[in-house]
Amino acid sequence: MYRVVPDDAVDDQLDHLPRPALLGYADVLAALEVAPEGGRSYNDAIAEGPMRQYVFGPNGEGLVTYLVLEREREVHVLLVEWIG
Repeated sequence: MYRVVPDDAVDDQLDHLPRPALLGYADVLAALEVAPEGGRSYNDAIAEGPMRQYVFGPNGEGLVTYLVLEREREVHVLLVEWIG
């Protein structure tokens, strides 16, 4: 299991998300706790890099950008975006 650590700015970002987005975000957090490598690489040139992105929402309207720290078994959520 990984510990998910949201950046301070994420709280403000979550305050502006609609309810369906919050439900999708909760699903992302559950996935990140067990398999953070499931997101796509932030940089296609570094396929297995620690910086990753996870798309969520019924039509892919949401995006979570995060950093995986393997040694610490932590996932740092850096940004949550919703375009829906």
